[in-house]
Amino acid sequence: MSCVASVLIDDRTITVCLSSAEKIEALHGDLMVPRTAVVRARAVADGLTEVHGPRMATGWPGVSTVGTVRDFAPAFDSVTFAVCHGPRPAVVLDLAGQPYDRIVVTVDHPDQVVSRLT
Repeated sequence: MSCVASVLIDDRTITVCLSSAEKIEALHGDLMVPRTAVVRARAVADGLTEVHGPRMATGWPGVSTVGTVRDFAPAFDSVTFAVCHGPRPAVVLDLAGQPYDRIVVTVDHPDQVVSRLT
């Protein structure tokens, strides 16, 4: 059993599969979104730098963030679902018409995930 999240992609959906520990940390189960909801997918060098705002998630600043993060900056209200462990490469999915505006997940090969979505 893996201790970190994985991203599964099929013809219709994208699923962020959480480990048992991550489900407890996030107070959330696996997250599924339709592929049609993804308006942009990109790979980044450090997923933690993509997560902004007061944390409603668990973790340690600069080390780990797992769960829902709301950013209430002036004129910007967004909700991110993050599963980020350390300053590692990640995939960022910008969404439309979903409860979350973005998903940020650290993965070993974010470029491969992005290429499967484009």
